[in-house]
Amino acid sequence: MSNVALLFPGQGSQIVGMGRDFWNNFDVAKKLFEEASDAISFDLRKLCFEGSMADLTMTMNAQPALLTVSVIAYQVYMQEIGMEPAYLAGHSLGEYSALVCAGVLSFREAIKLVRQRGIIMHNADPDQKGTMAAISGIHLDTLQNICEQVSTIERPACVACMNADQQFVISGHRHSIQEIIKRTETLGTKHSYINVSGPYHSPMMQTAAEQFKVELDQYQYAHANYPIISNVTAAAYESDRSVVDYLNMQMTMPVRWSESMRYLVANGVSEVIELGSKHVLVSLMSKITKRIVPYSLSQPSDLLMLTNIQERKNKRLTIRKKLLSELMVTALTSRNYNQDSISYAKMVEPLFHHLQRVQEQIHKNGYELGEEEINDALQVCHSIIIAKKIPLDGTALIDAI
Repeated sequence: MSNVALLFPGQGSQIVGMGRDFWNNFDVAKKLFEEASDAISFDLRKLCFEGSMADLTMTMNAQPALLTVSVIAYQVYMQEIGMEPAYLAGHSLGEYSALVCAGVLSFREAIKLVRQRGIIMHNADPDQKGTMAAISGIHLDTLQNICEQVSTIERPACVACMNADQQFVISGHRHSIQEIIKRTETLGTKHSYINVSGPYHSPMMQTAAEQFKVELDQYQYAHANYPIISNVTAAAYESDRSVVDYLNMQMTMPVRWSESMRYLVANGVSEVIELGSKHVLVSLMSKITKRIVPYSLSQPSDLLMLTNIQERKNKRLTIRKKLLSELMVTALTSRNYNQDSISYAKMVEPLFHHLQRVQEQIHKNGYELGEEEINDALQVCHSIIIAKKIPLDGTALIDAI
């Protein structure tokens, strides 16, 4: 089974020149730019390569542009590397890129859909009553409590994106956002307003969500070829819930990105590849978990690293070794919570001896554990921790390596 997940960025990843290197080197890029331009009746390639940053950042332009470049990067990835992913995950708009690459929506339909999504989102707050701001250096519970204290029905505000530990985006009525920033600044936080045309992923998008559902209902959605992580649930799409439900909820509910990445860890993913024009999600990954090796495919030169099988294997082994070191301490020194002493002794004593031998090998000068030895030792650690019934939130992480 593949242990690779593909990630698709959202708004904020757009840059002038995005996709040009792919267009210069791959016919599929030329084909997809042409198809996208035809679908929305304007020259998207010219906008991406020669347009102003102001025009490219407009949400109705940024969304089809970002989706196009992400799908191009995916097609290049499959053409040049071809390893099928275990999961797909996209940040906000990126979820649409994931749906296209999983075969749920055709590229042409998705381009038309996100263009309309961008228009509806742009028009959702004509009086510019809402705004969004990034806040860092605060715990989620604290920020959510402040949002609840400040938010009212007339002036709602909420956490809109949980991007990484102590790195969030808040969204809502401008007055409430200003008050939240004022209160959090006393706690030593840093903030910056985001240049967007609406309070996205907040209750103020409810009318827009209702309008957009009419658009969503016009399309047919195929079965996904790969599991897709929902921004709203931070877990894979469930078969008993429609794609329309997921995408409609996403308009008003927060992007649970850090939880989504931890879901990948707990389900066996050890590498992610960001398919887009920048390295935003790669940067976030380093702040979320050290259990996953992040890569980017934003230009053809990135293929050099991605096709270096031995180097990628070495990076995965480095992660496994660090994890083994941590788990050996937990397995050997943690208290036993298992009250069935007889079964515990039968199960654990032989495993202790095995793990102690591994420790001796590690401490030998110049001895390097092989991949199979590391995996065996991780499984022994897992068995000991389970046998001890240790209340460890991260035990699922053992299965992920």
